[in-house]
Amino acid sequence: MSRETESLLELLQDSDPVTQEKVRARLEELGWNAVYYGLQNLERVIPLPARRQVRRRLHDMSSVCAVNEVQTLLGEGDFFFVPEGLYSLTRVLLPEMSPAEFHDCYAAPAGDLVCELRDTMTAVEKVEMLNYIVFDRYGFKLSDDGWDGYETDVLIPEIMAGRRAGVVGITSVYFLLASYAGLPVYPVFPKEPGYYVAWFEGGRTLFSMDMGNKGRIAEPIPRRSWLDTDFMGTDRTILYLYATALRRFGRKPLTQLQASLLDRAVDSLRL
Repeated sequence: MSRETESLLELLQDSDPVTQEKVRARLEELGWNAVYYGLQNLERVIPLPARRQVRRRLHDMSSVCAVNEVQTLLGEGDFFFVPEGLYSLTRVLLPEMSPAEFHDCYAAPAGDLVCELRDTMTAVEKVEMLNYIVFDRYGFKLSDDGWDGYETDVLIPEIMAGRRAGVVGITSVYFLLASYAGLPVYPVFPKEPGYYVAWFEGGRTLFSMDMGNKGRIAEPIPRRSWLDTDFMGTDRTILYLYATALRRFGRKPLTQLQASLLDRAVDSLRL
């Protein structure tokens, strides 16, 4: 990184609020790479007495940059690389997680899925393979979380590590792997609260998947029951579901900044 980034890291020790604001604004402008450099070099540059405070400031900047990244991604249109958006949302609550660490947490099942899929497979066969990878080969299990309206595990890296979560957590993993493999699997939001998981084709749902029963293929979701929005079957619906899950179920208590940033993300992704 540049000499400027090193100087900005040193200035994070400064107690002057005007200096702090200028440093914060510049680091957020430089983005994640500059903030990550600060986190990686914290112990080398910052004396022990100031490290905790500087680390906290870098965490806050990382979270702000993460939501900025989501908004930049949305500027690309309705379709983008979904894992990138899920990573950025995750970093609001795990501010030191690097893109490589996030990729590593899902690389094995995602890679296996891509290797098993064939162009000659039907949509049903592709979803059956997705279900096999998720629920059989990697053994993801549905916990009792969620039946009381609250889920404990919704952060994707933690679900990947434990392979157990409530319906919302499991479907976040399901959408991540499906999107990585290029499968048009999206949430469908009905007019009443809740959501379904479905395969989209030609602007309609070809069939749905029962996430309470290992993704068992079920009836399509009639369009007349959908929420009246043009965003169904687009990548932003996956990010919207994950952002709302983090806002509602994410590590408690969320800091004031984390809560406000997730609110901002949800507003940007609103359907």
